Amino acid sequence: MSWNSIRWRVKWILTRPRALARVWRRLGTRVAIALIRIRLGTRDKIYELRVPRWPHPVYVRGGSSSDLFVLYELFVTDEYEHVGDLGSPKLIIDGGANIGLVSIYFLNLYPAARIVAVEPDAETMDLCRKNLARYADRVTTFQGAIWSCAGKLSLEPGIQEWDNKVRSPRDGESGSIEASTIPSLISLGGGGAVDLLKLDVEGAEREIFGPDAQDWLPSVNNIVIELHGPDCEDRFFSAMAPYEYEKSNRDNVYVCRSIRPRRRS
Repeated sequence: MSWNSIRWRVKWILTRPRALARVWRRLGTRVAIALIRIRLGTRDKIYELRVPRWPHPVYVRGGSSSDLFVLYELFVTDEYEHVGDLGSPKLIIDGGANIGLVSIYFLNLYPAARIVAVEPDAETMDLCRKNLARYADRVTTFQGAIWSCAGKLSLEPGIQEWDNKVRSPRDGESGSIEASTIPSLISLGGGGAVDLLKLDVEGAEREIFGPDAQDWLPSVNNIVIELHGPDCEDRFFSAMAPYEYEKSNRDNVYVCRSIRPRRRS
């Protein structure tokens, strides 16, 4: 490890005492120390970590990887707590599943739920499958992206793993990422209603909530979605205009609960 790498990691620890204090309070001393060790590690190494309330360990990349930020948002800032109680959901689609931590969160919260986890990046999906292996009888994974139509897309890697984006291939590109539609993913999960559609797809919501969304939106009961900019907000809320729902948000993450057709006045 180079001196610059060591200095960067030490700076990360020393400049985030508030975040560390919150981890300590919420997850305990053992987990806090483990997170520091992992953060001081390397991105190309996989670390095993046990977290409170989950029966099985999870696996994360160390160093500058964004995996620990996902864990922090899930457990410390309670990113999905405001989704509320969904009762007894049967089918959840996790679009932009990353390494599978959000899927594990819902699998443990709702023991009867089945999840379809979708992630386009091959390396990240490998780790997602490793994390979800203990829940294999309740999980279907799909390495690919959610889009308005089936086909091939191109992947644009981001600075961090959670920044990866997909787009339509440009002239001369064949595309390497399989695209799937929401109806296809519903079929992959066994059919029926989608009790929760979770989407964190880095702008792909512009395509997902195009005109064809009206074909499948009546099958979706609840949505939690991160919207990436004004264009995505306009597209999403235009698609939701024919429906009534209870809306809440935390920053740019929106929850739409109890979606039903809007009553005619």
